[in-house]
Amino acid sequence: MIFELSSKNKMVLLITSLIVLALGVFIIFYSSIIFQEGNPWPQMKGIAQLTFGNKAVVKLDIGENKYITKSDNPEIIKTFMKDKGYEFTEQMGAGYLFESGSGTSAVAVHRYYSRYYSLWSIGENLTAKDTALADELRECLPKSDMASHERCKELLATIKNFDNCVEAGFPVMKSNPPQCATLDGRNFTDESNGDWNMALIALKNCEVERVFQSHSKLVTLRLKNGDKLTTYEPRIDDVMKAVESLNGKCGTIILSTE
Repeated sequence: MIFELSSKNKMVLLITSLIVLALGVFIIFYSSIIFQEGNPWPQMKGIAQLTFGNKAVVKLDIGENKYITKSDNPEIIKTFMKDKGYEFTEQMGAGYLFESGSGTSAVAVHRYYSRYYSLWSIGENLTAKDTALADELRECLPKSDMASHERCKELLATIKNFDNCVEAGFPVMKSNPPQCATLDGRNFTDESNGDWNMALIALKNCEVERVFQSHSKLVTLRLKNGDKLTTYEPRIDDVMKAVESLNGKCGTIILSTE
């Protein structure tokens, strides 16, 4: 009897060990895919809902506009958006643009999650404005040749903050605070509470005590009255040049950068 129990325990231990080993090997070989979005649980949960449910599109628990589908078939997302009142208008690279009958627009940005699943970032109730950069991106994004691809990468690399994104003509979500979504899947939140001209006036009037500049060109001015003014400078180090142009007129202004 004792021998039989021992054999059963050994068999259970062997099976458990094999399962753990198989899982370990699977994670080692596919970790770059499994963890490409960080915590894989929302994606695993979404895949389970796609597999055992009757939905073609599943909303993920990682944001208000994140979804997963079984493939990158654009017809799936077009049907999904049509049910929400949007008609497909055009494709720009990985982005699919839509418009509603009421005049609002939406964008769905695609990226792969293994060969079998796709992730979508969907922004609705958007507004946009056309600029030269937007026109150039509209020209190169649909093309597949290497020169167009490299040019698009260069143009997208110049977009580092909310203002850049808006100036490039990308959609702005009517959220609080506003967010701008690029067609390569990045979202920029408006962190400013003023504009560049307000910052220049505050500097010229000697109202600024401290200046902080980030890599995204977001400038924070700590005023002498305790208030804080945040805005985006047109070019990196423009705020440094503005302080230098005062020639010590306003005393010492503490400068720091990221």
